[in-house]
Amino acid sequence: GQLPPISGGGFFTDHEPDILLTEIHRQARDNPILRLALDVREGREFMRGDYGTAQVIGKEDVTQELVLKADQVLVGTNRTRRRYNQRLRELKGFNADYPQAGDKLVCLRNDPAKGLLNGSLWKVMTSSRETVKPGINLLVSPEEDDPDRGVAKIKLLKAAFEDPDADIPWQQKKRFDDFDYGYALTVHKAQGSQWNEIVLFDESWAFKETRQRWLYTAITRAAERLTIVR
Repeated sequence: GQLPPISGGGFFTDHEPDILLTEIHRQARDNPILRLALDVREGREFMRGDYGTAQVIGKEDVTQELVLKADQVLVGTNRTRRRYNQRLRELKGFNADYPQAGDKLVCLRNDPAKGLLNGSLWKVMTSSRETVKPGINLLVSPEEDDPDRGVAKIKLLKAAFEDPDADIPWQQKKRFDDFDYGYALTVHKAQGSQWNEIVLFDESWAFKETRQRWLYTAITRAAERLTIVR
């Protein structure tokens, strides 16, 4: 049960919303994830604790098993995203500076000709051998079995992975596909997607006046199980 969008009537029109809201509240009774989303939506704070299919824990309670088991890890800032991606790759046994077979990648730039969509997730099938050339060739397949998207051949710039903070000129960048590791995503990038099991690192403090909306969006990405770390 997804809640109606905040914009475009619904909540503020005169007639149906009461019925709609009543229905949402009814569903929320049986759905801890929806319950939390509703609390956030209506400005209530929530405490650490076990809510059934949703739990709220402290950083000190996070285990490797928890993050490795999750279908997706979500964070707020790019800095955290980069750090967690590095750590998750280590935990999964990847030690090269570049994407390897089995790595999970997120596409950062559309390329309709190749079927690449900004925000889509891919798994590396093969990664070309390291050479002195600036690029590496990869064969990737959509993470979800997507009948509309097949296997894609992509070429990545090694420098972008060797030093993620490097300022690479657009002239050079545009000759390559734009991808990054996809183990941890920002909630911004995850909008419009849903996963069964999510671990969310609550960085809502970074969003000041849109904090509530950020948290609401984050919580509603989870379909079956949600762990919020704060």
